[in-house]
Amino acid sequence: MKAILFFALPLLAASAVQAQPALPRLPKPTSQSAERSVNANPAFRLTSVTKQQYRNSAWLDTLRFTYLRFNAANLPMREVRENAPTRGAAFRLLRQENYQYNAAGKKTSDSTFVYNNGTLNTAPSLVVTFTYNSQGLLAQELQQVSVAGTLRPYGRDTYTYNAQGQNTRILGESYFGSSWLADYQELFTYNAQGKVSSDEFQVADASGSTFSPFLKDIFTYNAQGLVATDLQQQFVNGAYADAFRVTNTYNATTNLLTSYVLERAVGIITPPNWQPYARGFETYDADLNLTQELTQQYRNGAYADDERYLYTYQRILATAPGRALQADLAVYPNPTAEAPIATYRLPAAQVVTVELLDALGRVVAMPIARQAQAAGGQRVALPGALPAGLYTVRVRTAEGRSQQTKLVVQ
Repeated sequence: MKAILFFALPLLAASAVQAQPALPRLPKPTSQSAERSVNANPAFRLTSVTKQQYRNSAWLDTLRFTYLRFNAANLPMREVRENAPTRGAAFRLLRQENYQYNAAGKKTSDSTFVYNNGTLNTAPSLVVTFTYNSQGLLAQELQQVSVAGTLRPYGRDTYTYNAQGQNTRILGESYFGSSWLADYQELFTYNAQGKVSSDEFQVADASGSTFSPFLKDIFTYNAQGLVATDLQQQFVNGAYADAFRVTNTYNATTNLLTSYVLERAVGIITPPNWQPYARGFETYDADLNLTQELTQQYRNGAYADDERYLYTYQRILATAPGRALQADLAVYPNPTAEAPIATYRLPAAQVVTVELLDALGRVVAMPIARQAQAAGGQRVALPGALPAGLYTVRVRTAEGRSQQTKLVVQ
């Protein structure tokens, strides 16, 4: 089932969690889309993530993810997860996940194998399969657990889309006896720009037929189409009331998230009394890969280090030939001495990255970093005040398709 009710987790770690809804989550500091990748530069692949907690003036290891056996599209076929029995202790093997993908590079299965005293079980304890509709959009996630050596249905998420290819509903169900029973539904609304404006989580009653409001996230966006604020409301006494909010800050050139502030509402008043709760900072290397996510909790009137995630990468030396994207990419004015505009048309809903490369092939700006976009025409403002020279504007999708064109800055 979808891990929708969890406390805020960094990007990659959050996507790896698989659990039933349990506790109200804090809103995430970045876009609600789970598609986002931590390594924005396609010349690199993520190889490991280490979680540390700050205790007694030291950073102590608690969890590590290692990614192995990359396929021709540089997608990991295996993830090995280790944990520290106590903070700072040596890592021990915990579990292994094996991934399979279809020809479009989309995940079709995720099989979990558990380690017992350092020995990997030969049969999976959990298998998640992913199916897609004719437009290539995720249609269903099916979870099966091993019972006495036999895989049996456990949970599933079913995705519904509108005519524009926008996800409007996720229905979460559990398997009881011989039938499926609804647990929750997640409902999405969109603004005129095709961005998610609200994300409402509703829980089902015992019969699975009636849903009640529980949580709602309301999003605002900046001029670049990035999430500026995420206001989370909780349903209390018959109405939604403000509970938490996140305010994001981005790099003006790369449009990558650099920091966020998480506040909580105190008291039932309008407008609410917002008090600090936590904040975070993102650090990137020269190749625009995320290297650290630092979270600080607000305690006793000050922010204090709490936990961080460290990311390591490997440069890709050889890759499979890229597949063309027919998107009618154009840039105007071109040549230019001012901020240009890139236009393109998507044949179907896609997760898209738009980047600007210099003459040496280095990414110098990223106006859009793995954002979900609807089918149809798109318009993106490229950065101005660039040094004179020849640049490449590239549009690429999460499926590995891309189109590029040249830009001359005078």
